[in-house]
Amino acid sequence: MAKLMMTLQLDPGEASIEAVRRKLELGRLDLDEEFGVVPIDPEKDLFAILVDERVASELMGREGVRGPFSNPKIEPFGPPSR
Repeated sequence: MAKLMMTLQLDPGEASIEAVRRKLELGRLDLDEEFGVVPIDPEKDLFAILVDERVASELMGREGVRGPFSNPKIEPFGPPSR
């Protein structure tokens, strides 16, 4: 299943995988642990998480949650220049 990015308005003290799971009532496998909770705009307390499509649809419309946003793979266009 495809992974989608969601943004969250969080107190910086809540910006951990376990805290986000509790706050959003997510199961252990609902949140991509490898991606984690990534700060997007620290001044606005905005963070990103990666979830599958099912979880994204459940989170849409909840207070402080925005998305889903695509998460395309980024690859180089050619060999690195020297």
